Amino acid sequence: MKRLELEEIKSKKRPLIVATVASVCWSLLSFNAYSVTFVLFSAIVWLYYYLSRTTLKTLTITRSIDRERLFSGETLTLKYSVEGSHFISLSTTLFPVIRGDREYFVPKESSFVLSSNGNREVETKVTFRRRGKKDLSGLFLTSKDPLRFFSHTAKYSAPESVLVLPKVMNIDYFPLRLRELLPGSRSDFELMEDPVDFRGIKEYEREPLNRIHWNASAKLGKLMIKEFGYTAVSDTILYLDLNLSREIFARDVWEKIRIDYEEIAVQLSLSLVRFTYGSGGRIALVIVGDEVIRLSGLGRDWTDFAEVLADTRGSDQGPQLSEIIEEDFERFDPATTVVIISMYLGEDILPQLLRAKSHSSRVVVIIIPFSPREPWTKRTVSYQMLPRTIEGLKRRAALLEEEQIVVRVVGDNQSIQEVLVDLENR
Repeated sequence: MKRLELEEIKSKKRPLIVATVASVCWSLLSFNAYSVTFVLFSAIVWLYYYLSRTTLKTLTITRSIDRERLFSGETLTLKYSVEGSHFISLSTTLFPVIRGDREYFVPKESSFVLSSNGNREVETKVTFRRRGKKDLSGLFLTSKDPLRFFSHTAKYSAPESVLVLPKVMNIDYFPLRLRELLPGSRSDFELMEDPVDFRGIKEYEREPLNRIHWNASAKLGKLMIKEFGYTAVSDTILYLDLNLSREIFARDVWEKIRIDYEEIAVQLSLSLVRFTYGSGGRIALVIVGDEVIRLSGLGRDWTDFAEVLADTRGSDQGPQLSEIIEEDFERFDPATTVVIISMYLGEDILPQLLRAKSHSSRVVVIIIPFSPREPWTKRTVSYQMLPRTIEGLKRRAALLEEEQIVVRVVGDNQSIQEVLVDLENR
């Protein structure tokens, strides 16, 4: 729980000034009971103005949040405690100010009456739709005179932030190559089962029917499956390219496209990392953005990747993917699957792809030039026009696939999941 400090108070009182000047002029021109009444009324309103302003200065406001990390699309709950009105009752509206790069959120203002010597607990919820670090420091508290003669807006703040992690896509399949077998030993990674190494049973979770242990299922009254040991492991290096390629000419146009691509590519990368961990494989992540970030999967959980990806940004002048891949050829071995996610790749990268394949088991390239269709939406008429360089690479995809270089261009009328299913069918 953090206490918020007052930064400034801004007041609007033009209607009150106009009413006061009018009442004084009336009293000077025609001194009677009515004019005196209006003068006294103005004096009372001015007194209420200064008391309410003083009250805002003496309030004690504290804030607490229900978590420090959450995924995009989830809801954050902020709780504010307001106390310390010793003079008068105030009709107030509380509005949290949340700042973050390229975000969309839905904060809700809360209106309440703060009575004298009373405390109020106010709860508001915020839903973040984009990843990144969000600044929760600010808070505005407004108070208006019931007759609308004046209003105060007080700004309070205390340093605090929340990290919004990328959303995770549902991925059921991705073509990872297995590392060579480990004779005479058992691997902790669950990719190639050894039917001789029976470990036990566990509850059924959409596995093939031939895995069901019928005797155990009959005894326990629910479906149970056989669980075996494993003898092989996949090794993947994932390249996430967030920068604009030097091949792009209309850079201002593609820079705007890149912002949406960045969000989708980060979500896909995190989903592939989680899928690999769930399959028991090894994965290393290379992020080509403002700077080159390398993350090894050794000793890490997939959520560690999520924290790094949450605040990663690309640029239009950053390092180039082809240069980074050339530096990494020595990291590849015959059991490595190289996965590349990019927005714009042309035929100029073919030499790097061929050399990468000569050092590894398989190269999988996923190009996302436009925002893909969400999997739960219907197909529509597509008017997409791919750049010539991407079209050229797409035409060569069939020949490249014979060399275990798999290239897929995600169309604006396709979903990411559909493209991954197509990989499975190949």
